[in-house]
Amino acid sequence: MQNRDRWVDYAKGIGILLVVYGHVSRGTYNAGIAMDASLFKLMDSIIYSFHMPLFFFLSGIFFIPSLDKYGRQRLILDKVDSVLYPYVLWSLLQGFTEVFLSRFTTAKTSVQDVLSLLWQPRAQFWFLYVLFIVFLLMALIYRERRDIAAYLLPLILVVAWASRFYVQLPFPVDFVATYLIYFYLGSQVCVWKDFMSRHASITCTISGLLFGCLAWLFHAKLGLIYSDQSILALPLAFSGITLVCSLGFVLAKAEVSILKFLVLLGTSSMPIFLMHILAGSGVRIILNKFLHIDNASIHLILGTAIGILVPLTVFQLSKKPSLAGLRYLFAPPPFLSLKRRVN
Repeated sequence: MQNRDRWVDYAKGIGILLVVYGHVSRGTYNAGIAMDASLFKLMDSIIYSFHMPLFFFLSGIFFIPSLDKYGRQRLILDKVDSVLYPYVLWSLLQGFTEVFLSRFTTAKTSVQDVLSLLWQPRAQFWFLYVLFIVFLLMALIYRERRDIAAYLLPLILVVAWASRFYVQLPFPVDFVATYLIYFYLGSQVCVWKDFMSRHASITCTISGLLFGCLAWLFHAKLGLIYSDQSILALPLAFSGITLVCSLGFVLAKAEVSILKFLVLLGTSSMPIFLMHILAGSGVRIILNKFLHIDNASIHLILGTAIGILVPLTVFQLSKKPSLAGLRYLFAPPPFLSLKRRVN
């Protein structure tokens, strides 16, 4: 990653840390382990109000440069390899593991649930399912109707986002309508990146204050949670995205050694995303069912740490020639790679 784009890794690192903590926290709460319910619900809603919009936003940043460089066909085939392949593989791996461990977990998973992955994604993998559809739609729009996209698409996306308040949309149309607008905003990086880079500290401060005020208004004053339908959800999410991105610029300029682990998390965000549920759930099962530890703080700390460290370790091991087979956990072997067939 070139130095000028290091901020993206910092932003992804912060985002994936929130993803892992959020899932570990939910698993701990749903397992019936004693914790402050009101604090959990508040923190859960604050995190979920912007952390998945953040990843759609970050996914859109390199979309247009990649489309211009490789063309529509190669870009779509690349996403089959890098998004659809891990979606299918890990939906099966995690799904059948959950079936096997159902007696130890809070959720009961059936084989039928696992095999429904083509029309009903499970757990966190909805993100990859919807992301692939978003890439496909954007590739079609920007390749052939760039003039319309430049003027009408932002308005269309806002209308689509707001339409969910009035029309019950089927899956995955509802999810695409919810998140496509963030992907598009990320794709417009050329409009705002230079300004944010020059004024990162000011932008970070202002967006932090704005996010804090909106979060207070949304959660405390109005008593809403992230899943409630409110027009405030859009500025709340966007202020959170701006805060994380501007913080990424600040950290990239400062290059503080102790915080560089966020870069490692950012560059490894996909393996962490794919594996963290299994790792974190495994920790909870061991602590709760076998060691009989029911301290919520221990579960949160160890679950988050292991949910990050295990995927990181596996990903780093996959780079060793002697363990090269592990790389197929994250990318297809040559005979399955569609992108390689057109190179």
